[in-house]
Amino acid sequence: MIAGTVADLAPDDWIVELGGGTGAVTRALIENGIAPDRMVVLERDRALSDWLRRAFPEVTVVTGDAEHLQRHLASNNAGPVRRIVSSLPLLSLPRSQRSVILAEAFAVLGENGCLIQYSYGPSCPVSRTLRDGLGINAKHVGTAWRNLPPARVWKFKKHDSEQAARPGQRQSAA
Repeated sequence: MIAGTVADLAPDDWIVELGGGTGAVTRALIENGIAPDRMVVLERDRALSDWLRRAFPEVTVVTGDAEHLQRHLASNNAGPVRRIVSSLPLLSLPRSQRSVILAEAFAVLGENGCLIQYSYGPSCPVSRTLRDGLGINAKHVGTAWRNLPPARVWKFKKHDSEQAARPGQRQSAA
């Protein structure tokens, strides 16, 4: 599921990982062609972020919350951001926190950027109401079977301008 995430990135594009954890996704991104010096990994747990810094010395690892993503990226001169890969447990977060995190993510993504979300629930981790409010589409793009338990992979993208120009029509998936 990582290869499609990085396929169309330009050399000056940045990729952000939310919830770096033990570095499995970070490692996979690097192995699939992401330049470590074009990555920001956000991890709020101090011990994990310290470990990530040692394991991936060329990657910008930030100890902090995804609710302040814009501030973290600005203070590290990171951007433009084309992809965000998230392993955050969105389904277990309060709706208000989920809303802030997604608003922050889409505030930093470029027009053609997208958020790739790993989720353990059977349905989309972002409600239709929240997607509509943020102007984003959702599409289930696969399952990470090697993960235990397997994770469903979702792609979230801003509505394209053609769809936005046709008010009243139901928005299609990205």
